[in-house]
Amino acid sequence: MDSDSAAVLATASRVESVDELAELLRHLRRRQARRRGEPPLTYRELAGRTGWSHGSIGGYLTGKIVPPADRFDELVQLLDVAPEELGALADARDRVEEHARADARDRVEEHARTDARDRVEEHARTDGPGPAAQAADPSVPHQLPAAPDAFTGRAAAIARLDAAVNGATEGGTVVVIGTAGVGKTALAVHWAHRVIERFPDGQLYVNLRGFGAGAEVTADEALRAFLTALGVTPDQVPAELDARIGLFRSLLTGRRVLVVLDNAAHAEQVRPLLPGSSGSLALVTSRNQLAGLVATDSAVPVTLDLLTAGETRRLFATRIGAARVEAESAAVDAIAATCARLPLALVIVAARAAAHPDLPLGVLAHELRTERVLHDAGVRPVFDWSYQRLSAPAATLFRRLSLAPGPDVGRDAAAALLGEVHGEPAGAWRALAELTHASLLTEHAPGRFVAHDLLRAYAAELSGTLDDPADRDAATVRLLEHSLHTAHTAALLLDPHRTPLPGLPAAAAPGTEAQALAWFAVEHHTLLAAVREAAATGHDGHAWRLAWTLVDHLDRRGHWPDLLAAQRVALASARRAGDVAGEAVSAHQLGRACIRMGDYDAATTHLELALDRYGHVGDDAGRARVHGNLGFIADRQARPRDAIGHLLRSLDLLRATGDQAGQGSALANLGWLYAASGEHREALDHCHQALELQQRIGDRTGEAYSWDSIGFIHHQLGEHEPAVECYRQALELWREIGDRYGESETQTHLGDLHRAAGADAEARACWLAALAILEDLGHPDADQVRARVA
Repeated sequence: MDSDSAAVLATASRVESVDELAELLRHLRRRQARRRGEPPLTYRELAGRTGWSHGSIGGYLTGKIVPPADRFDELVQLLDVAPEELGALADARDRVEEHARADARDRVEEHARTDARDRVEEHARTDGPGPAAQAADPSVPHQLPAAPDAFTGRAAAIARLDAAVNGATEGGTVVVIGTAGVGKTALAVHWAHRVIERFPDGQLYVNLRGFGAGAEVTADEALRAFLTALGVTPDQVPAELDARIGLFRSLLTGRRVLVVLDNAAHAEQVRPLLPGSSGSLALVTSRNQLAGLVATDSAVPVTLDLLTAGETRRLFATRIGAARVEAESAAVDAIAATCARLPLALVIVAARAAAHPDLPLGVLAHELRTERVLHDAGVRPVFDWSYQRLSAPAATLFRRLSLAPGPDVGRDAAAALLGEVHGEPAGAWRALAELTHASLLTEHAPGRFVAHDLLRAYAAELSGTLDDPADRDAATVRLLEHSLHTAHTAALLLDPHRTPLPGLPAAAAPGTEAQALAWFAVEHHTLLAAVREAAATGHDGHAWRLAWTLVDHLDRRGHWPDLLAAQRVALASARRAGDVAGEAVSAHQLGRACIRMGDYDAATTHLELALDRYGHVGDDAGRARVHGNLGFIADRQARPRDAIGHLLRSLDLLRATGDQAGQGSALANLGWLYAASGEHREALDHCHQALELQQRIGDRTGEAYSWDSIGFIHHQLGEHEPAVECYRQALELWREIGDRYGESETQTHLGDLHRAAGADAEARACWLAALAILEDLGHPDADQVRARVA
């Protein structure tokens, strides 16, 4: 064994942290380069040879991500490690993973304890419920839907599920497979509640929407929701899928959590959501076989058949009473045959029988037989029969719910569809209650209603056949108006300095910034779908305006691909409508989205279009903001004089329009650029003007930028302590606001300051903090910071 290998083995034996493992990997990369007489392999080259993402490679080599075991083995072999080194390196990786998992759990649990304690204290101050009612650990999620009413039967399937979990001491995966309407979700949720005490560390649930209208829920989206439910704050959820998977599985290690993955379309949608080799269990439902999970991931399949005759009778007995079923057992059997023994159809019939206890079951059976117009048996005649017995308002709402673009609908949106746009939506609420009692809708969360995808498709067919196109369009417009007015109100709560869109009255709710954030979180998918639906149905003005309302929500949360997609739809919509002002706004926001994605050439193209269109409509405030964005790009492209020119034009326009928040931003940016050009006196003057203005009007975001710029200027002047203090002021504000990108910029600058002072350890800590944020956000600036760390 040579001295290099001996040193590697000795180092590997001492590795305890992810940073130490990453340093060891970097040493192996440098050793390989030295032996070959070549430059070290770049992240891009490693990504190309492995097929992994650039971000994953960077995460492994900077200590952001613990590499999975298979990837670690492949990576070290790619770095030419000797066979005798492999075992010690694998042991080091496993040791680090165990420490990382323990640390992750400790952080989440500490956050949970702190949060619970804060909430208890807050309730004590406000005479709210006592601490015992409020101190539940928020890192223990309880996401299961309510257990289905009067569930019965399925003894064989339940026994197979019990056997699967009894034989899986280290967790595992079970897949419930069956046709549409056979009751997969009801079985999964019923069984989950039945064994809930076996999973004391929580229950996670997601409807992956693999077969309904609209887009599937991606693994990326589901992991974000799961991590948030496990106590990870939204701004700390990694952007890179590999990092999300790693964090999710780390948090579940040593815990017993039940993960219910409902309505999965394919194995690729499910695999990233599996808990891994922990004590947790994944319960999946699907219409498809998901053979890949069974073959590759050792999933246990449980096939769900149609109900037996005995199970059908028990289902009816639990809903209408055993005596009634026994008295008319032949009618029950006839109903079951008409419904093809599908629970979805049978429950609808049972709901009507329960609502009319004096109606003979034979009459129901006869009515159903006469409804067999399209199919000999199955759900369609039951749907027809149930629909025809609805009140007129409930029937109208049922049809119009098919026009809602999102995965579910709230009470106010339902009222808009029904035409109750003013006052209390009592009629819509009664219609929702009737549809829920008839089992045509489910209230899956308080005030949120969803239909089975077969029922939704049926409603869409009815609407297309029975509703006048003008009525359908009017309902769509009312729903879009409701979404737009509420989203506009919420957007202005997130950024009060934003210029409102003209002609939009304020909605009654939300009323605070916190309520606006919560509303956007609930309506996220629905609003994105509404932008697409508005464009697809010719409501172009609603499309670009809705996209405008989403900007701050998507930007704050780092949903930049969604932001980019929405603004592309917005610009196309404004162009089709011939709306020059809308084209200006949409091109501007699309340019900003491209900046976030690091595509400065595309951003410049869109911003120059916006500048032209703002000029056509005489919007000097818009022109000023675009010049500010173009100045940012010029600065990033090392064109300081061009950047200063854009910002001076921006400042002149902002002063003319009286936009104080914009003036503060322009002054701070000018200060930064003057400092970068060595004009420090001019720089400090502009930044202090900006800071005074921003503090006066309460612009915390602008104030954070100004403190960062002043810190940079003191750094340039060699004034270390004042620079540190300014950067710390900026960091405090960024964290209060929740702006992670701003925090990453200041951490980078603070690291540069420490490096210049010879404090290498402090510099590295700041850069690693910045790099962690940028990689979580998937931001291209990560490459620059990564180069500092390497």
